[in-house]
Amino acid sequence: MANSEHAEWLKHGYVDWNSRRRLIKFVPDLSGIDFRTVLSELEPYWNPNGFFSRYNFSNADLREAKLAGLDFSRANFSDADLTGADLSEGNFSLAKFDGANLTGVVAQNAIFVRAQFTEAVLTRAELLDADFDAAEIDVHRLSKEQIASIGELPPPPVYAKIAFKEDRGPSFPKPVREQTYLVTYATNRKPVWEGDEIKFGSDRDTGLNYGACQVFVPKSHKVGSIGSPFWKRLLKGDDRLKVRKITELNHDLYWKLISENFTASRETSRPTVVIHGYHTSFEDAVLWAAQIGYDLGLERGISLFSWPSAGKLTSYQADEAAVEASKYLLAKYLLEFVDQADGVGINLLAHSMGSRSLAGALEMIGTRHPEKLSHFNEIIFAAADVDQDTMRGIGAHVVGNAGRTTSYVCRKDKAVQLSAALHGYARVGFLPPVFTMDAVDTIEVEKSNLWEVGHSYVSNFREILCDIHELLLSSTPPERRFSIRPAPSGSRGHWTLKE
Repeated sequence: MANSEHAEWLKHGYVDWNSRRRLIKFVPDLSGIDFRTVLSELEPYWNPNGFFSRYNFSNADLREAKLAGLDFSRANFSDADLTGADLSEGNFSLAKFDGANLTGVVAQNAIFVRAQFTEAVLTRAELLDADFDAAEIDVHRLSKEQIASIGELPPPPVYAKIAFKEDRGPSFPKPVREQTYLVTYATNRKPVWEGDEIKFGSDRDTGLNYGACQVFVPKSHKVGSIGSPFWKRLLKGDDRLKVRKITELNHDLYWKLISENFTASRETSRPTVVIHGYHTSFEDAVLWAAQIGYDLGLERGISLFSWPSAGKLTSYQADEAAVEASKYLLAKYLLEFVDQADGVGINLLAHSMGSRSLAGALEMIGTRHPEKLSHFNEIIFAAADVDQDTMRGIGAHVVGNAGRTTSYVCRKDKAVQLSAALHGYARVGFLPPVFTMDAVDTIEVEKSNLWEVGHSYVSNFREILCDIHELLLSSTPPERRFSIRPAPSGSRGHWTLKE
């Protein structure tokens, strides 16, 4: 019986399917599936002709599957198990069956023109009138009855000799491979499919959706920038980060990817989870996460928790409700991350209103599972739109049980200043008054050109990113970090970023 999620993924096209196969190794379970049924359930924008061409079915379980009468040209069935499958009258031109188990398949009148069967098992395969023109197949693996049923076998494959360099003709440049950065995501936004692309809006889902994004990072990328304004791009070229591909993953494949990625990178960087702030769409959140992770040198990627912000300046109250409701799923996500991280400490960074969700999630973890807090290595609140008294109450459950907690604040942050005026109480990310608390390092940011970037200053200034880099990669205490100095106030735990 086929895996229902694997069967559903078939409907999203070969680009999405193959991207997932490249991202994480898994064995597709498509046993017994009728591919005609899959075609009948496609959305109307899909052209069913040749739909299954180019799919990567290598290593797949396709036992008793029904592929009859369909076009699988150029598909890859290498090392797949097709025992008892029905391939009759199908088009498998240029397909790869190297190492595949084709025991007992029915392939009458099937087309295998230029297909490859190196080391394939064809025991008891029914090959009546199948077309093997120019196919690479070892006739010694066929019985006399099979040879007779085929009628005309292809001649043995001819392998051309490699010509000397001067006889090879003109050479062509290899295609340039784009530089991309991996952002894994967990989100309680509802997914929306547009053709073969998955997108996320601002509607809430009841659970978490998982996946990974490949973000293009141009060679002209500058630290602290997602991209230049339009007028600069006209003069200097396009230097924007761009989301190239969003790949949906199920729960098990997502955590397998996380585990494999950060087990391999534990020597160079710890896993890092980021939570975005107010007025942020899903795509903007992915780009923000990619820019931070890439600029911080987190080699194996970064993990994003995206709550359903409306992505509009006018939706502050809606975002407040969404971020509050999301803290429960964030707590669940972080607890599972701890279990999957195999003892590796996890870094956390939340921006703006996202700090509320992180603070609430940590409070729940500290109340119900206090022993888990020690697995959080560095906790960073950037421009936190959180009530100062609320943070002190939450800190009683968290600070001292987890790793170091750091808060970046700024007196020029108009967004947090407006929040303080709206709520009538001081916010953690704005001063005066400066938020201080035992075991919390408050880093005051004073930059002359802060007006250019405003509320997003933490991810936009090289000096701040350098300070965060020391925190995340080395857990360097503040007194040993080059980029900060004790604040003039003399308050314990209050530091100032050097200009």
